[in-house]
Amino acid sequence: MVCFAEGDDMGVMDWFVIKSREERAADERRYKRFAFPYGEAQRKEIERLISGLMPSEPSDTAMAVYLMGREGYLGSYKMDEEDRAARSEEEKRAGCIRILKRQLQGRHKKLLPYYMALILADADIDEELRYPDEEELRKRAEELGKELG
Repeated sequence: MVCFAEGDDMGVMDWFVIKSREERAADERRYKRFAFPYGEAQRKEIERLISGLMPSEPSDTAMAVYLMGREGYLGSYKMDEEDRAARSEEEKRAGCIRILKRQLQGRHKKLLPYYMALILADADIDEELRYPDEEELRKRAEELGKELG
């Protein structure tokens, strides 16, 4: 279940900003570079891992939640690179958890550590895209679940 809450990365007033086709296309390209800096191969690997870790979740919804949590962890794609880099690990985790808690309601709350495990793994990835396997991610999610209570 995806719930968009006030205070997420995009403000309500942003809904009413009129942009040209070129501005929208530039925003979309900027976000895609932010979301998947290593391109289509990275996106496909994330989709594969999401489907393996959370097979009962609809793939589009799961990807949206993942991307929102990732942005909570890394900082907004609209942020200055220096400001994003200045965030402490504590601030990153708190941002990720805050956004994931808003998005994962009811029975979906139990998935928070799985999303977070994947987000943390993705933060350490380079162009070789050597993600931990699903079993390692599950173990990490279990550890995170205990930490988060």
